Amino acid sequence: MLLRDAALARVRLTRRWMIAAAAALTAGFAALVSAVAPGRTLSASSSSKSPSARPLSATPSTTASAIPAMPAPAGAGDLGLQSPGQAPSPDQSQPQPAPQPAPQPQPQPQPQPQSLPPAPPSGGVVSGGS
Repeated sequence: MLLRDAALARVRLTRRWMIAAAAALTAGFAALVSAVAPGRTLSASSSSKSPSARPLSATPSTTASAIPAMPAPAGAGDLGLQSPGQAPSPDQSQPQPAPQPAPQPQPQPQPQPQSLPPAPPSGGVVSGGS
């Protein structure tokens, strides 16, 4: 009984270390990817999280020059779009298909009862057998 308890304790300890190692490796890999990816760094994400981390000595003119201003939205005329002279109407040049009348059911001939000859006996079909 003591050997079994000692083995179970080793298994529990090993499992805990493996979970902790997996979490640490995942965090390390995430930090590495965020540092390598362009525009995504650890320093940029930490400074953007808290607005109080910004230095108070920065003037509005220096922060405004660092971020380029967006241009004014373009209008429809600037993009080459024009409004139509009138509302669209159905195209009369293409003929529209006329509705087809429902087909009339034709009378079916009555089948006459016939006696079929008995089928010859066979050994039966076996799928996959040889």
